[in-house]
Amino acid sequence: MNDAEELLRAALAKMPQGLAEHVLRVADEADRLAKVHGVDRDAARLAALGHDILRGHSAERLLQIAAEQGFVADDVDLAEPILMHGPLAVPILREQYGVLDADVLGAVAAHTTARARMTRLQKLLFVADKIEPHKMGGRPAVIRVGDLAETDLDAALLAYLDVQVVQALERGWPLHPNTIAARNELLAEAGRIAPPK
Repeated sequence: MNDAEELLRAALAKMPQGLAEHVLRVADEADRLAKVHGVDRDAARLAALGHDILRGHSAERLLQIAAEQGFVADDVDLAEPILMHGPLAVPILREQYGVLDADVLGAVAAHTTARARMTRLQKLLFVADKIEPHKMGGRPAVIRVGDLAETDLDAALLAYLDVQVVQALERGWPLHPNTIAARNELLAEAGRIAPPK
């Protein structure tokens, strides 16, 4: 275990119990998927352990951290500050926990909204976070994401983004620009829409 992983595991003790348990389940799922897909397991575990380091903070505190970091939030971030907990964690993971791997930090940044041009590790963390057993909750659409994740991370990611689109439409929620960009890119790669010229 490297120093950053050790520090992040120690930080779990300061989180609400349910959140800490979620992080450990995501770490287990990320490790399992990394083995299946030939992704660096240490990197997957480290990204999973760091992905929700700020998730327990209030909306007000996240807005304060964003201001302190000079983070440029868009309208959706401002309406739903919880969406920023991934990107805002990046400087903290780098400075306080010694996480320097750009791909790990990118995975943490993208794990809530996704984004275009994600790496395999970044897709893996996003999916692992959504399909850990307690989040799956017997929902058929998410179970399908889990099934797809066994063989195709892109298909699993696209299926989950489709779930998010449906939820946003049903509940009148805005879609984050990064989510739209990620979904459009995946659709283009799957040949379902023409790529931009």
